[in-house]
Amino acid sequence: MKGKTTIRQEILRFIDSNKDEVSMFPPEMLEELQNRFGDRAIPGLIERLEDGHPDVRHCVVQILAFAQDNSAIPALIKRFDDDDCGVVEVVLARIQRFGPAAAEAIPKLEPWLESPNEYLRLRAAISILAIAPNRTDLLPMIWDATTSENQTARDMAREFFRKRVADDQHP
Repeated sequence: MKGKTTIRQEILRFIDSNKDEVSMFPPEMLEELQNRFGDRAIPGLIERLEDGHPDVRHCVVQILAFAQDNSAIPALIKRFDDDDCGVVEVVLARIQRFGPAAAEAIPKLEPWLESPNEYLRLRAAISILAIAPNRTDLLPMIWDATTSENQTARDMAREFFRKRVADDQHP
């Protein structure tokens, strides 16, 4: 296989070229991997969720969430037990992109509703609502965060309600 680039090498190259913005993984990365690796791209990415390098796992979660390939859901759910809190946080934030197809993630999200970290509690609540819109019991928690002293949590809660109102106005 000498001379052939692997998915891992491509991800590492991408991480290295974007080290100042490691939390941002553009959709072009997914497209580039699919163009290069075809049908092997998604299975290869899922395999990389077990990579020893947390930046690789972090990047792969971002890419798979954008791909919204439901075959990735079980592997993403396993990442809730990742040793790296950054990987767990990105799964918390991105699993919601799968909507109701990610219902099996709810038992892993619910414990985060009790986190002492307001930001993580809010992330979990918003993700659960995206997966299970009938979980309106979580709306008061999000509403309370609109007046939080934590600016990040406050902004996230306010953005949640802005989007919700906008979605209600544009069926």
